[in-house]
Amino acid sequence: MNRSGRTSPPERWLKRTILGLQLLGWFFLELLIANLQQARLVLTSPLRVRPRWIQFETRLQSPAARTLLGALISLTPGTLTCDLRDRTLLIHALDASSDEEAIWRIRQRFESVLLRMETI
Repeated sequence: MNRSGRTSPPERWLKRTILGLQLLGWFFLELLIANLQQARLVLTSPLRVRPRWIQFETRLQSPAARTLLGALISLTPGTLTCDLRDRTLLIHALDASSDEEAIWRIRQRFESVLLRMETI
């Protein structure tokens, strides 16, 4: 940090790289969990799914960050971002017990890291 209290470009780059790696780690964990859940759904009989539509209001400011969030959600098996208007994502979940649980996971795993990346 320099005298004006601002971080230098190399410091910002390093912080964003670390946050990007954290985001990637969360994504791979969610990918593993989602794949196991989808395998369980397919292999159990009879098929018991709880599909639902979820409206997710994001706190992300940047359109690029909101788009990345939607892409991360869509790349996770069993979920699909169907629409993004302003700050609201319309998400279809193949198997979700509640909106609150799905929203909590998205906020904790993906949005929180993207929010920190926006503020650097």
